[in-house]
Amino acid sequence: AIPEGGTVAPISLAIAINGEPVQSSIMIETPAAAEQFANVFSAVFIDVPSNCCTQVSVKNVGTDPVDVQNANLIVERVA
Repeated sequence: AIPEGGTVAPISLAIAINGEPVQSSIMIETPAAAEQFANVFSAVFIDVPSNCCTQVSVKNVGTDPVDVQNANLIVERVA
């Protein structure tokens, strides 16, 4: 959601791997008013080499600050 007092504009979030947003995962939502929450969804397959690690997060790729509520990441290990 756009914080209280903010100007209504599109919100852009993306799944990020090691801090870098995955362009194909960008999620865009335009709320009708400030403080109006909506759902966005994206999925991405991440190949992590064995004995290694990867940081996965959701990143605001827009220019304005946003409020996020009840964020969830679902990870499924595929052997």
